[in-house]
Amino acid sequence: MTQLLDLSRLESGVVPLEREHTALAPLFAQAVREVEVADRRVQLRTDVQPPDLTAHVDAERLHQVLANLLDNATRHSPAGGLVSVTASRVGTSVRLVVEDAGPGIAEADRERVFERFARADSSRTGRDGGSGLGLSIARWVVDLHGGEIRAEPATSPPGCRVVVDLPDRRTLEHR
Repeated sequence: MTQLLDLSRLESGVVPLEREHTALAPLFAQAVREVEVADRRVQLRTDVQPPDLTAHVDAERLHQVLANLLDNATRHSPAGGLVSVTASRVGTSVRLVVEDAGPGIAEADRERVFERFARADSSRTGRDGGSGLGLSIARWVVDLHGGEIRAEPATSPPGCRVVVDLPDRRTLEHR
C-alpha cells in the first residue's frame, strides 16, 4: 500500500526533489544493510568508483530506487547467488547498476516490467511477495532526475542487470 501511495504522489508531482550532492558509497552501504537485515540468503557486493563519487540527487528518492532494485534482485536470485550494485561516472552521467543471478527478464518484457503491477513472469504473482510497483516507482524517480533506467541481460548469464544513468548537474543546467 505504501508503494502505491508513493507512486501516486510521484505521478501527481506532490513529491518535489530535494537535490544535493550526495556521496554514493554510504547510500549504497545503507541500502545493502537493509537488504541484509531481510536475510534473503544472497551474497551482496558493492563497488563505487571512485570511492568518493557523488551525484546531485534527492538522496531519499535515490535510496528508494536502490531499495526497490535490490529487493527485486535478491527476491529473484537463488540462495547463495550474487547481487552486485555498482556506481561509476560514465561520460556526463553517473551510472548505477544492480545485477543479479536470477532467471533474468525476457527481451520482450524488459520495458514492460517498469509499468505498474507488471511482472516478467505472471506465474510468480503472489508467490514472491512483490507488488509489481517497485520498478514502476524506480522509473518515476529516475525520470524525475532526468535520467534513464533499463533492464538488460546480466553480463554473466543467467541474470538481470538494471542500469540507471543519472545526468551530472552540469548537464542538467545546460538543458
